[in-house]
Amino acid sequence: MKIIEAIIKKGEWLLDTLKRIGYDMIPTNTILDKTLTGIGATHSEIHSKRNSIIIEPNVPVILGKLNDNENLEAVYEKCTPYAIKKFLQMDIPYKKILTTPESFKKIRKAAIELNINIYKDFFCLFDECEKVTQDIDYRSKIVQPIYDFFQFEGKAFVSATPLPMSHKEFERQNFQKIKIVPDYDYKKDLELIVTNSYYKRLKKVLDGMKDSKHICIFFNMTDGINEIIENLGIADYKIFCSQKSVEKLAKRGINKAYSHIVYPFAKYNFFTCRFYSGLDIVLRKCKPDIIMLTDLNSANWTMIDPFTEAIQTQGRFRKTKKDDDVTYNSLTHISTINPNMEVMTNTGLTDYLEQSKRSYDKLRQDLQGDINEEERKSIIKDLKNLEYSDLLDERGKINYFSVDNRYNEERVKSYYVSAQALYQAYKDTGFFNVTLNDVTECVGEDDIRKLNTAKQEIEKRRILVQLLDKIHNDFENGRISFEEKSNYIRLLSEQAEAQYTIDAYMKIGKAEMEKAKYQKGLIDKAILQHDKEQAEILRFSPDVLKDIKEEFELDVYINKNEIKNRLQAIYDEHNIKYKVTQETITKYYDTDNSGSINGGSYKLTVFKFDLVDF
Repeated sequence: MKIIEAIIKKGEWLLDTLKRIGYDMIPTNTILDKTLTGIGATHSEIHSKRNSIIIEPNVPVILGKLNDNENLEAVYEKCTPYAIKKFLQMDIPYKKILTTPESFKKIRKAAIELNINIYKDFFCLFDECEKVTQDIDYRSKIVQPIYDFFQFEGKAFVSATPLPMSHKEFERQNFQKIKIVPDYDYKKDLELIVTNSYYKRLKKVLDGMKDSKHICIFFNMTDGINEIIENLGIADYKIFCSQKSVEKLAKRGINKAYSHIVYPFAKYNFFTCRFYSGLDIVLRKCKPDIIMLTDLNSANWTMIDPFTEAIQTQGRFRKTKKDDDVTYNSLTHISTINPNMEVMTNTGLTDYLEQSKRSYDKLRQDLQGDINEEERKSIIKDLKNLEYSDLLDERGKINYFSVDNRYNEERVKSYYVSAQALYQAYKDTGFFNVTLNDVTECVGEDDIRKLNTAKQEIEKRRILVQLLDKIHNDFENGRISFEEKSNYIRLLSEQAEAQYTIDAYMKIGKAEMEKAKYQKGLIDKAILQHDKEQAEILRFSPDVLKDIKEEFELDVYINKNEIKNRLQAIYDEHNIKYKVTQETITKYYDTDNSGSINGGSYKLTVFKFDLVDF
């Protein structure tokens, strides 16, 4: 794909830049990479001298761009076919339609009924185009207009953060990419806080913002938002989320939730992902403090992509003054990580998807064969369970955006395996001056919460062993002191039913616990074997040999049961788990045996370990 770089100077708008490279409007067959948010791409199309259909990711973005201009029509779920037809028949210079992807079909249907060729008469702008790739896994209809999009004579994808797209039509129709390149330093300061004590760290950050008029918190989980409000006792708040979530929260007695932006803002304002991009938020009197939250203990979908969502989030706030480029006071991302997260490489994912396709093709072939009804039902069920089925669109063809979504998902997951990986991702964006504050504790509050919420005993043991192993490794590598190590182990021992696992780990270690699959029966067997092996070692250790030599006299007859009891006492004193018999003493001494009615006696003649240096 041909890439054209276009310089933008400080204070300029997108059209200023496009005119510099020979365009009065956004050109057709273009992927426009704006680099910067808020430079007027949608605004320029709304005011361009042509009919336009602008596809926005969701309703709040559309509502935020509406004004009193009669040339604008908003098409979304509530819009009726009559309203669309009426607008298309209006005698106005240039018609501008803002629509969600899911409602685009309403425009197409109305145009067909009115004998209007929208593909020729309208320019189609797909705004915030990365959302197609990001959202398609849970919002399949977002890609519905894509066949129509490629039929338009005039069309473009646009975003400040476009993702790579593999759809073959971009190449077939000879799309170009225009990359906007600022000629000034546009980087934004961001503090990245990585923690395993999520609520404790969030509270500390919020306590430091007590004087802030507006704190805007971006967190893609309404249950998590509800939990924050309850745990931290927040009263002055508003929640901006989907209408479905508004209704769910209302059932819980939360009536401060909205599906669109409502002014004035509260002290604490929460936003789910539908408000991450495209939206214009104007706080004229004061700048907000922005917090982005990722809590992997709650859900993986709270992950923030540094290359897209983080950039888009900070770009939601518009200038309060014309000459002021800073639209907020501070930008913070508080995140947990998961070192054990399974992440597939591009090569691994490619192999996996290719194998899935081969399995899919084989089942499809079997479906065409001579089979009975029960076999047919079984094959259809197997087809649906294959991941390749999820990569097909409504026409049964490969959905390239679904494929891109899978690669994108693994890319983002790879950042959250360590604090350093996430920090490096932020640096690689080129958009942020990022400061890393890694406050991960050896054992944090999140670890304890995860341990105590595990439903299965095997899972509890697995988590506990991981924590114990981390404590051990941190102590061995000098990251924590002996006192800290003891305090952490004591903390774990206070958790319900933890002592068994702690004792087992102390004896047999992580590898043996894993080998036993954390099953109590197998662990008990491993412990018995360990005790047996340890007993064999301890029985002949220098301290034990010394005590045995000092305990018994040579060349006198001693009752065998007495010898047995005295030797057992020595074993017990040294915590040797071994059952002594009358013959055990012969491992240490040469003896003469004397029989009697009291069980006989031994005369100990030679101590076998006289050469041992005690």
